[in-house]
Amino acid sequence: MAGTSAGVGFAIPSSTVLKIVPQLIRYGKVVRAGLKVEIAPELVANQLNVRNGALVLQVPANSLGAKAGLLPTTRGFAGNIILGDVIVAVDGKPVRSSRELSNVLDEYNIGDKVLLKIQRGSESLELLLTLEETSS
Repeated sequence: MAGTSAGVGFAIPSSTVLKIVPQLIRYGKVVRAGLKVEIAPELVANQLNVRNGALVLQVPANSLGAKAGLLPTTRGFAGNIILGDVIVAVDGKPVRSSRELSNVLDEYNIGDKVLLKIQRGSESLELLLTLEETSS
C-alpha cells in the first residue's frame, strides 16, 4: 500500500534545529566546537580504572589543547600505561564520561573559552582553553 504510515515519527528539539540549520546553510555541514583531542571511549576508560571524567588519549601537537597544557595518555619505559589528564568539569558543569563531555561542549561555539577542571594523577588543576572546530 502506497502512502501508508508505519506509525514511526521522529522529533528534533527546536534548539537543535536553530543551531544546526544556519550551519548547514552557511558551511554545507555541521561544525562543532570541541577540544580537538582524542578522548578515550568509555569502555577503555573503565578498563583503565577511570570511572569519573573523560580520559584524554591523544593531544595533537598543533592543537590549542596542547598549547594550554593538556597531557595525553602515554606508555612508560617498561610499557606501563601512564594516564593522561581526566576532564571532570567544563565551566563548573560536571563531566562523568566522554559522552557527557560531548554533550556539554555542544552548548558552546568555536572560539569560546572554557575552564576545564582536570585530574592529573592525584592533583586537581584548571586550564583555560579556546574551543576549536572538530569534525562531526
